[in-house]
Amino acid sequence: MNPDLKGRFSDDAMQVLSSWKKKREFQVNPLTGDASNRRYYRILFNKTLSDPEERVILMERKAPEGFKGSEEKSAPTEGVPPGDAFVEIGNFLKKMNFPVPSIFFGTEDGSVLVQEDLGDETLFMALKKFPEQELALRNHAIALLLKLQGLSPEAEMDWIRKRLFSEDLYLWEFDHFLEYGAVGQGSLDIDNARVLFEKESIVLASRLPETLLHRDYHSRNLMKADDGRLIVIDFQDMRMGSPLYDLSSFLFDAYRPVPEPLLGELVARYYHEAVGEGVLPADLSYGDYRNLLARHAFQRNLKACGRFFYIDEVKGNPAYLESVPQTHRNLEFLSVWEPSIHPLWKVVKPLLKEPVLEA
Repeated sequence: MNPDLKGRFSDDAMQVLSSWKKKREFQVNPLTGDASNRRYYRILFNKTLSDPEERVILMERKAPEGFKGSEEKSAPTEGVPPGDAFVEIGNFLKKMNFPVPSIFFGTEDGSVLVQEDLGDETLFMALKKFPEQELALRNHAIALLLKLQGLSPEAEMDWIRKRLFSEDLYLWEFDHFLEYGAVGQGSLDIDNARVLFEKESIVLASRLPETLLHRDYHSRNLMKADDGRLIVIDFQDMRMGSPLYDLSSFLFDAYRPVPEPLLGELVARYYHEAVGEGVLPADLSYGDYRNLLARHAFQRNLKACGRFFYIDEVKGNPAYLESVPQTHRNLEFLSVWEPSIHPLWKVVKPLLKEPVLEA
């Protein structure tokens, strides 16, 4: 094992790998982590006379950091899974033939897991590399989202029905923006924005029937496999909520939003298929759908904006600040794309904090 990993690669991780492959020699390459308390390593088991070369991903979950450093706000009484949420949800989705990485081995509490290696190409990378495939890739991702939203949690997943994306959670995400992504702390402008956000939270949480909700469905949480399939990752925060939350996260992505020439086609396609499949109610007009979609996208981009500043200021990781300007552009675009959003934009625009980016 690489000696440089001493102190970072835990004894538990070593024990898991040794138990799984019986002391077979391997190499370790740390992978760029995300903003959560999970760390990822690519493990390459060396070829032997009896075994081929093999690659897997090892995930190691660090101890929770408390509320201020939590991955996402969740009340401890909400929909508590019987085991590790990633494992429970992953096993359910596999059973439903939904594409997620296989879990091969790990600890009972899910703190160390050996998972399928899906390679390094995210949808974000594929869209940059193959711009001519953008419509096909986007359609694939929307089809996957509709498939997820059409699933019904079975008896062993009944706990997730109590894990709701509630009015309180929408407001927490708005507050997350106000605390980290806004200027003028303590001002009347902040107070006025929060009053408006309280009203928005009621609308967003109450207008549509609940479906399974990934909570972070975007181009960096979809992997493109060698055979062209898209595979969904980072689903441990899944819950029940409005289907338009995930759709807005994908279409108005803080990393790579859908280009305007394709947007109308994808927005319409989702609407007609979601109504046809019962994901959206049949009496929801296209105009009301578009309005709700834009409001979800506005809220989602505010949350992402605040989160990127939080990751810098609290977790000491400035890498996400480069995506803040795109959230600001998305907010402004939404105010034009759906004019009913303009009053929200007028309140938010003066509050936007600009990131200090390295040259």
